[in-house]
Amino acid sequence: MRCGFVAVVGRTNVGKSTIVNGLVGEKVSIVTPKPQTTRNVIRGILTEPRGQVVFLDTPGVHKPRTRMNEAMNRSALESVESVDAVLWVLEAGRPWGAEEGRLAERLKGRAQGLLIVLNKADEVRNKALLLPVLEDLSRRFPEVPLYPMCALDEKDRKGLLDQIFPLLPEGEPLFPEDVYTDQPERQLAAEIVREHLFGRTFQEVPHCAGVLVEQFEEAPAEGGKVTIHCAILVERESQKPIVIGKGGQNLKAIGTGARKELQSLLGCGVELRLFVKVRPEWRENAAILREMGLA
Repeated sequence: MRCGFVAVVGRTNVGKSTIVNGLVGEKVSIVTPKPQTTRNVIRGILTEPRGQVVFLDTPGVHKPRTRMNEAMNRSALESVESVDAVLWVLEAGRPWGAEEGRLAERLKGRAQGLLIVLNKADEVRNKALLLPVLEDLSRRFPEVPLYPMCALDEKDRKGLLDQIFPLLPEGEPLFPEDVYTDQPERQLAAEIVREHLFGRTFQEVPHCAGVLVEQFEEAPAEGGKVTIHCAILVERESQKPIVIGKGGQNLKAIGTGARKELQSLLGCGVELRLFVKVRPEWRENAAILREMGLA
């Protein structure tokens, strides 16, 4: 039996969270089309007859503009230091950029335990265009295996696991068989609210918005409700009405969607209250970032 930690790294929006969710078979990380959705390192745990894999879904490497972005980059780059294997996810049809250069520098000399995944290979209609990409990566990393795939394809995900398990050391599972993440419920609640917020806001708002759980009270008795109060932080007064929407309809829809998902996740009733608060430059505020687990 094998057991180990696997960091999943790459630039933003290459499908890291989709891969982790698909491999674990549960929704571990929120997924949206917007860049920089994943802000914390999130663990997803897969247990099967061959052993146990603890995936570290990391924030996408990007050009940082705020203290929060710097913390996200730092956590992603540092994640590769203390793991048994690294999945470096690239987008098959995307050219090599500065983000790849930063990761290449960090992973230099680590041929053992490294696997390069070319995700979204299905979106490259002319497969002949993949050949120069594969040849270029083979020149850059001659000893590293390459695995083209589609994160949504179950057969590709099974093939990826076949590549991962031999990279792990022998060992007993670190987590019980029925555990698929070690995220605290407070963090899960914040992530789910943020996912629904991202799904109903556009332009600059998602990048400037964050969710802070201000109150999380367990149900007082069996059959009772969990009470969760979340502050949605924005940086400018002009962003507040965008989140709230006309007559509060947008905020209500965010709350309704998040509440349903939380009830399914927690297996009980949930009283979810959302408050929109203006906190100028909150992404530079070390105290707020610490509360969010970002500093």
